[in-house]
Amino acid sequence: MNRRRHRAKRAMARRPKKGPHYWLGLGVVILAVVMGCERAPKAILATAEARWKAGDYLGAVQAYERLVDDYPKSVFVDDAYYAIGTLEYLYLNDYSKAVEAFHKVVMEHPNSPLVLQAEGALAEIYQKKYHDSRRTIAEYQRLLERTKDRGIAEEVQYRIGEVYFDEGDYDQARNEWDQLLKQSPRSAWADNALYRTGSSYFLQGRYSEALATYQETAKRYPLSDVKVEVRFWMANCLEELDRLDEALREYRSLANSYPNPKVIEVKIHSIESRLKTPTGKETSTTRQPVDTE
Repeated sequence: MNRRRHRAKRAMARRPKKGPHYWLGLGVVILAVVMGCERAPKAILATAEARWKAGDYLGAVQAYERLVDDYPKSVFVDDAYYAIGTLEYLYLNDYSKAVEAFHKVVMEHPNSPLVLQAEGALAEIYQKKYHDSRRTIAEYQRLLERTKDRGIAEEVQYRIGEVYFDEGDYDQARNEWDQLLKQSPRSAWADNALYRTGSSYFLQGRYSEALATYQETAKRYPLSDVKVEVRFWMANCLEELDRLDEALREYRSLANSYPNPKVIEVKIHSIESRLKTPTGKETSTTRQPVDTE
């Protein structure tokens, strides 16, 4: 059972998502036109942008650093720090320098319009590069406190639940997603939140609750981009509950739509073999390990 749950967790980790929210623009930050006293910083900024566009990422960082060193009072300093963080993170892979630069935006320029993006980038780095759930959640919480954008708040709430889920704290993950579903049932993240709630029950071996949650997801969000995965895990629940005829029908209905047809083929074969046994229970040769990769 533990091995099956481990495989299930790996499979669920590859869940389909809506288009990811990119905290970092891949282009150069668009800057406002300012008074003549900013001519020198603007000239340095233009040099930095030209080097960035030319693919000279280290040269661009050096130019931005010159700006913040020589003109610490410039209105472009927060833009420069944000650009440094983006370059170090996305192109130079120096995550400690990226974190330092983004922190400069947040701590030294709290009124900058780039603060939310910087905090989002920090959360992403702590989660994906440092695997530090505590700091990831702390950054997301600060972002939640700052933002007035409902869409951003909904995404952050969902992602906090994801952090807890990945840490195996399924109860807290559900608490986060429950808040999202109660506050914003039509959120762009609501279907994923309900689907992942079902996954948390499944991984705890609570198959009846998982099945009910998956069924509710299918009912509420029939056009969701996770609808095929929802049906697949509904079938898994039915299989675990020994409702084999129902599971078999569900797997067969997925034969032409599931991204990995081999998985469905193995599942169908396994259940058909079980149905041929006197008790319908699995034997050592009946159920085969299924890897959804």
